[in-house]
Amino acid sequence: MLHAVAPCFLPGRAGIALLHRPVRSAHQVLKVDAIHREARHDQGERLSGGLIRFSFILTAMCRNRENQSMSADHSDQTQHQNLQLGEVFADAVERAAPGVVAVHGRRRLPATGTVWSVDGTNSVIVTASHVIEREEQLAIRMADESRVPATLVGRDLSRDIAVLRADTASLPPITRREGEARVGSMVMAIGRPWAVSPQATFGTVNAVGMYRFRRSRSAFVIHADVTMLPGFSGGPLIDAAGSVMGINTSGLGRWGGVTIPVDQIQRVADDIVAYGYVRSAWIGVTVQPVELPAQSREGLDGQDTGLLVAGIAAESPAARAGLLVGDILVTLAGQPLTDPLDLKHLLGGDLIGTSLDVAGLRGGVAQTFTVEPVEHPDQKRS
Repeated sequence: MLHAVAPCFLPGRAGIALLHRPVRSAHQVLKVDAIHREARHDQGERLSGGLIRFSFILTAMCRNRENQSMSADHSDQTQHQNLQLGEVFADAVERAAPGVVAVHGRRRLPATGTVWSVDGTNSVIVTASHVIEREEQLAIRMADESRVPATLVGRDLSRDIAVLRADTASLPPITRREGEARVGSMVMAIGRPWAVSPQATFGTVNAVGMYRFRRSRSAFVIHADVTMLPGFSGGPLIDAAGSVMGINTSGLGRWGGVTIPVDQIQRVADDIVAYGYVRSAWIGVTVQPVELPAQSREGLDGQDTGLLVAGIAAESPAARAGLLVGDILVTLAGQPLTDPLDLKHLLGGDLIGTSLDVAGLRGGVAQTFTVEPVEHPDQKRS
């Protein structure tokens, strides 16, 4: 078989050598070219795929780096905000602390008192009633550790509040917050069972309203998830501005401390200072909750219950106003009546002798009555 000569130049020691190879047919050449093209295509695809994967990896790394940077920035921002919030409440405690004193009225750990007002040469101190176990040899201790004698002016057992009068006018009264407490508000409880320095715990308001307590007591209170440390009863609950929202006590509920709002404390303190006890208004009705007729609920802002009059005392304000058994009371002075506690809460001593409008229903027909509360005839002067 004859072979054609195909030149192939290879470097060698003596220069270039000429070798002889068999010449492939045209079909073989085309096949080889196709194989080369396919190899180059596969190599290109592998290179392209590698580049794409590298691009994805690089993008992911960049995004991860960016996320880490954003997370670090967010963490720094959160830490800065926490520091700012901490400073705000530290300032609030500093503003309120001068009006918080230690109260010595029991054998055990002293309690806390809140300077409510200055009455001539004396300071009016509000504290919790259950921490005053004796009525003699009472004293308060101020921030400078000086001890000042105090006397018991009166108590309100239903709210576990006692009012003392201390023989000094040098104490600064606390600043009272205006308006009702809002659920979710951040607050602090302050105690000073030891005069050296105040103590404080942080939390939020989680409920506001009327509650029934043991021994048939009830009160309108603030529930906050602050920790009531030993000796905190009688101390204030403050907001971020250092204003007092109410007085704390652990003597009402079995589950922990509650706060009596400032408007209730004001009413209690005013009555005790003026009369020696807390007055309550009375209109002379016995009531129970009842569902309002559907056709009578229009304009009541979602109110669906009222108070059914089950009894009326003779010669009482309710009798003089023309109320009858079977009437349904809907509002008193514009405030809704949905529970007997609502009526009790509204009839404070400040309403004695005041004409009040009572909106009600008689036979399903709207009626308006005018009552003038008097002091409760069975008022307990404790």
